[in-house]
Amino acid sequence: MLDAVFLAVTVALFALVALVAKGVEKLAPEGRTSPARATSPSAPAARRDGGER
Repeated sequence: MLDAVFLAVTVALFALVALVAKGVEKLAPEGRTSPARATSPSAPAARRDGGER
């Protein structure tokens, strides 16, 4: 009988933690997505092609 109580308390605790985590997640500000950056040539490629050093 004690095993069933322990199992029920453990499941309830996990559910409570999940509920709190979901609430905290909703409090956080919306994530901003940054626009895609233009890719610049890498330094070794720029040197090889006569670019700035």
